[in-house]
Amino acid sequence: MLNRRIVIGLLASASALAVTPVSVAKDKHYHKNGGELLGQNLKKNGKHAVGKAGKETVVAEVSGGKVLGMTAGNLQVKKVMSKKKMAHNGSNGIHLAAYGDVQLAQNYEVYYGYCFYDGFDYYCYWFAAYEVYSLDGWDEYVIM
Repeated sequence: MLNRRIVIGLLASASALAVTPVSVAKDKHYHKNGGELLGQNLKKNGKHAVGKAGKETVVAEVSGGKVLGMTAGNLQVKKVMSKKKMAHNGSNGIHLAAYGDVQLAQNYEVYYGYCFYDGFDYYCYWFAAYEVYSLDGWDEYVIM
């Protein structure tokens, strides 16, 4: 049999849940390997189409074997970086760091991405550090 405290507790819990807004993620995130999509075009200077961001064509500008920037029609680009492998299938990123007589293996590599938002979804094209000019204006990637 239910006593009064249990009933009041259940009612309070139910009303708290009913008032609490529940957000459902509507925006999908598409992560693509930009280096793979460019392929041999990474060695050719110029502008190369690599995919789509919604209805817009994504174009990478390449110079000297590195990506200078990317555009997707009139969509704004956000330059981001991450230590987590988002969509790259390249090297494992293991480097050796020497400290005195001890050598430590470090698994550390930075990946750079160009992200576009079309009002519905996010499209990010990721590159290894050696594939892009990465000197300025990169923000840490966080799920938007």
